[in-house]
Amino acid sequence: MDFSSANSYLNTLLNHIPDIIRGSVYEKYIQYWPIFLIGLIASFILTPIIGQIALKHDITYVPREKRKGKDHDNPEKALHEGITPSLGGLAITIPAIVALLLFFKLDSFTIPILLALLILTVGATLDDVLNLPAKGQLLYQALAAGIIAFSILNISSIPFLDIDLHVLNFDFSVLGIQQSLSLPGDLFLFLWIIVCINAVKWTAGSPGIIEANSLVIFSLIFVIAIRDHSLFSSTISILISGGLLMFLIFAFPPQKIMTGSAGKSVYGFLICVLAIISDAKISTTVMLLMLPLVDFAYVIIKRYLAYKPKSLVDLMKINGPDHLHHQLMKLDLSRTQLVLIEMSATLFLGSFAILTTGAIRYFTLTICLALGIAFIVYINIKASKKKQVELKEKSPESKYSY
Repeated sequence: MDFSSANSYLNTLLNHIPDIIRGSVYEKYIQYWPIFLIGLIASFILTPIIGQIALKHDITYVPREKRKGKDHDNPEKALHEGITPSLGGLAITIPAIVALLLFFKLDSFTIPILLALLILTVGATLDDVLNLPAKGQLLYQALAAGIIAFSILNISSIPFLDIDLHVLNFDFSVLGIQQSLSLPGDLFLFLWIIVCINAVKWTAGSPGIIEANSLVIFSLIFVIAIRDHSLFSSTISILISGGLLMFLIFAFPPQKIMTGSAGKSVYGFLICVLAIISDAKISTTVMLLMLPLVDFAYVIIKRYLAYKPKSLVDLMKINGPDHLHHQLMKLDLSRTQLVLIEMSATLFLGSFAILTTGAIRYFTLTICLALGIAFIVYINIKASKKKQVELKEKSPESKYSY
């Protein structure tokens, strides 16, 4: 599914292909290298600038200290160290918004996505600055999801449910922008977008995890979008992949800047929308977001059973060291090992989304890459434990131990 049409700027960029590549099976992928480079350079320039602005205006996170006098981070939950500037996600979202304006014509397909993206970016930035309550966060997420639900973007199926998603259809126009409401499909799409936003957002508890996972997922979306001939998804996903690759250098432990809500809320939204645009199926998004979705479901069920919240807002207010990264930290893993473990798991699970497109070569490549990263982490963990044992045996107190 791709209703977008490229502007001349995008066509010009995609035509810059080395002659040696033309006609090869990789041409359709490599022709996007200018877009990837734009994302890379934009993130390289914007990240330090945004970091300085955040520090200057005290838009920061400090472990175990109240933020804007409204909340108190759980000591077990605060996994970053020192005063860390927020707003880093703007280095990714701003280029995405600019690219959408420059590379695509504004029509009934692109305008709703642009509006939803702007609402999320503004709302999430205000959250970083003011530390909005859970009700405020849910409000801007619902507005963005509602705009997409009323747009011409629809889903074709829901995994494991053989039901008609278009029982009721309402087609209308607002200010010349075509709208389409199909029930119950768009109701499910509305809820699905909110779930994806928060599932991805909740993975950001430890430095580098959300950036590494999102980099993997957007890269996989790029491959899927190319094979499904979705110009919009392939362009935006490769742009964000370039930005996240550069940003990960700043976000990798020890963290120099945090993505913040300005990025956390947008990554899940774009992953959901771009994956659906690529093949109009929820199943693709499920495979790409399998790890954060399972973690999200586990935490929601656990907190509901433990605290019995009276509403969804009350449920969102609950904090605690319940997520996967918190449990992995209990195994004495370093923050770097934590990032690599989740990254390899996301790559492994997400690779099955590529397999559904028939890309056996790329599926094999991602599986091998995921196993390679996992093997390196395993060796590092074994080596670290061995070193700890050796240090313990050599300590002066060891001769008095039993």
